[in-house]
Amino acid sequence: MTDPPQRAANMRGITALLTGQGLFVTSDSVVKLAGEMMPATEIMAIRGAFAVLLVGAFVAATVDFARWQLSMRPLVVARATLEALLAFLFVVSLPHMPLADITVLQQITPLVLTVLSAIVLRETVGWRRWLAVVVGFVGVALVIQPTGQGVNIYAISALLCAIFVAFRDLITRRLHDNIPTAVVTFGSTLSVCLAGFAGAPFDEWKPLSPYGAALLAASAILVSTANVFVIRAFRGVDVSVVSPFRYAAVLWATLLGFAIWHHIPNALAIAGTVVIVATGLYTMHREARRPRVGA
Repeated sequence: MTDPPQRAANMRGITALLTGQGLFVTSDSVVKLAGEMMPATEIMAIRGAFAVLLVGAFVAATVDFARWQLSMRPLVVARATLEALLAFLFVVSLPHMPLADITVLQQITPLVLTVLSAIVLRETVGWRRWLAVVVGFVGVALVIQPTGQGVNIYAISALLCAIFVAFRDLITRRLHDNIPTAVVTFGSTLSVCLAGFAGAPFDEWKPLSPYGAALLAASAILVSTANVFVIRAFRGVDVSVVSPFRYAAVLWATLLGFAIWHHIPNALAIAGTVVIVATGLYTMHREARRPRVGA
């Protein structure tokens, strides 16, 4: 039985994760609105500049300057590069897909991690988790609905984004404990910003209106605050208890998608959402049991 202090920590973690997911999806909604006015690279660059200032100020206040050099470690640089790539894929697809659909597709990351664990880390993956992966990708098919109209470059971009998130998380697992989380976050934030400016010659940037600047500044504040809540969510808690609440993002996205754009998922998309969430929860359950009884 979990003792009262641990239960209190878990409740704090759950509350923080629910808040963080809500902030992330709200930020995505703001970016989706901005995407109706400007290209992906402009969003990445300008929102990134706001975020670099915010995160940089936080790092300067909390991390000794001598440790900033840890941001140049090869794995940190590799993670930051992946962050820029997946940010581009996400921002490209976001204006062209319902918010709920793209959020659901991001939830396949635990399934992709299972595949990568078997292939890259040579971990033993039992038949139950392989079955969950197969069923989960059936859920993906239900969400994107491969009828010629449902599958397009934007759906593929969103799917690739979720896959690269799994690669990013795999690299994160390999980072040395002496590298502060804030330094890793700053490196990733800076990478996304620089990638946006690097892509400027290949996009037609639009004049930045006060409304557009306000949207990007708001998104930077939201996503930076969300990161703080998510980091806080997993400090000193039972990860297996808190992790399932990451799927609150799907509910947030459905509610905001309806409130702002009047998007209502059809029956197939709802069924696919249920399948993806269920298989993700089962995968996390098996992962929590694996050290004790095997996969």
